[in-house]
Amino acid sequence: MEKTRFDDLLAELNPAQLKAVTHVDGALMVLAGPGSGKTR
Repeated sequence: MEKTRFDDLLAELNPAQLKAVTHVDGALMVLAGPGSGKTR
């Protein structure tokens, strides 16, 4: 299987970010302060 741009982005996330991105069970609120990488 070919590695995608999405796979590249996932590989750059820290464990907390990865947990938020891959959450699938109901609603999730993510609080992220200045400098946390929101605009990446």
